[in-house]
Amino acid sequence: MENAIRMRTLYLFMFFCVLPFGVAMADGDLTHHVEADTVRWPVPQPQASWKLEYMPHNNANHNVYVYKDKLYDALFTRTLGWNGGDGVQTTALPDGNVFWTFNDSFYGRATGSSTRIRQSCNFPRNSIMVQTQGDDGLPGTKSSNLKWLADWVQRTNPSGSGYYHCRTHLRHPKGERTDDQIENGEVDQTYLYWAGDGTVVGGQLQVLWAGVYNGGENLMQSDNRALAIYSLEGTPGSSTYLKLLSVDHEFLESDPIGYGSTLWEDEDGHTYLYSCYQYKKKADDQLNTSSPVVARSQTHDLRSPWEYYVADENGTFRWQSTYPSDEEVRRSAITSRSVSTAWVFKDGDWYYMTAQGYVFSKQVYIMRSRNPWGPFEECHQLWTMPWVLDKIGTRTYQNFYMPHLHQSLSREGELVFSTNTDCSNFWDNFNEKGSADFYRPYFFRVYNWKAVFGE
Repeated sequence: MENAIRMRTLYLFMFFCVLPFGVAMADGDLTHHVEADTVRWPVPQPQASWKLEYMPHNNANHNVYVYKDKLYDALFTRTLGWNGGDGVQTTALPDGNVFWTFNDSFYGRATGSSTRIRQSCNFPRNSIMVQTQGDDGLPGTKSSNLKWLADWVQRTNPSGSGYYHCRTHLRHPKGERTDDQIENGEVDQTYLYWAGDGTVVGGQLQVLWAGVYNGGENLMQSDNRALAIYSLEGTPGSSTYLKLLSVDHEFLESDPIGYGSTLWEDEDGHTYLYSCYQYKKKADDQLNTSSPVVARSQTHDLRSPWEYYVADENGTFRWQSTYPSDEEVRRSAITSRSVSTAWVFKDGDWYYMTAQGYVFSKQVYIMRSRNPWGPFEECHQLWTMPWVLDKIGTRTYQNFYMPHLHQSLSREGELVFSTNTDCSNFWDNFNEKGSADFYRPYFFRVYNWKAVFGE
């Protein structure tokens, strides 16, 4: 556990460079005040059963309505088994179910609503879950709709070691633990996988997994990229459904850029693979910049050849089959803004990108382009993370990161986000009142989001 604490802390520092909360972008005001026009942009009328809580004036354009999703917040307020995790991503499945991946997670026990204390837990580095359909055809919002596909250590002896602990779903082939240690619920710390995005091709689920190396002084170094194939035969609970069919651990032997952190399957036959590449523009810069870049697969099948969108020294972009050098990728940003966690989707004739202001900004922005490869400009503030969490005990948090977009959870065309937040001290995740509501997702829905573009 001490290794996990040290690695998580260094990961957040190295990959994001901590700044005070709410760092604003330096190159322009994105919060132009726009009065509400309820004729052109009617006030949303969400069903009461959805338990949405309006966040007044969260966007300076008052035609945009931002809500806390208290129904999904409650769904992920758990006391047994999974009770926290980050890197939360979803993939819509053809049967109407939703596949979920989590990175570092807490599995074990937490107390109920009056205290919300996280107790004995282990810390698997990735895990998966499937959400089944509800009676209305939308993703189900009862606890019974969440099917945790966990390799449990033991669930029969509440007073025994490892009760409702979970083994890491996908181990790295270089993982250092022995079979006996894994059986007892110990977790690899030197080599591990975190989830990228997923897509369905030919009736099977393909998921990219990012290899991470924690050796030496520079922890959380990007390593290989693996491609895992899962069966979609049967139904949740059957031995075939989401069975891991194969893993190509050498899909990319080295992947320092991290293409495929998020995906967009386009109608042009390609799947576009996005990443945010972080580097120093000048050697003496105190902070990195974070530039979204893109590759694409030749067909929607991720096993088809990839090509990379790269600018030459004159700034002219082209698709190339060779993996970019560091110099090439530094000049190949598809937006002029320094942002992280970039998601791309299409609506009408436009491609939109949502992304967090870099670094650790509380603001999520939206940009658009006529092409899935950009350039993504015309940037606007979309929504802003609250300063405090809806929890008992300590409500302030250290960092807001990975605001993931969940298109499969949308009901009426609104944008759905989950957020990750951590506490100032890793041990605050345990034994304190409200500790079980750190390091778990909170959900938000943004209605009338196109209004920021004046449409």
